[in-house]
Amino acid sequence: MEFGLGISLAQQMVNTMNHAMNNSVVPGVNAGTTGQSFVNQTAVPPKSELQWYSVIDNLQVGPLSSSEVKTLVQRGKITEDTFVWRAGMTAWQLAKNIPEINKLIILG
Repeated sequence: MEFGLGISLAQQMVNTMNHAMNNSVVPGVNAGTTGQSFVNQTAVPPKSELQWYSVIDNLQVGPLSSSEVKTLVQRGKITEDTFVWRAGMTAWQLAKNIPEINKLIILG
């Protein structure tokens, strides 16, 4: 009896999480679009391309392709004082301390 109750509770938890994830919105990117639709509309960067994360307007944004980072730099959303991170880094760093991104900032 207890085992069946545990399975039922676990299924309810999974269903709740799936519902929440499918109805999530990525602020400032595609407002008003459900998470599922956003996933279907977003191009997945190639596995070999670095995927960046950034803090923009006090929100973590990402993964971002290099071209998306370049666009955000051009729009002034990523500046030298913006924190960025990617896999392989031990901690978040200021964009000015990361050569690949600092180059984009300097070139404008």
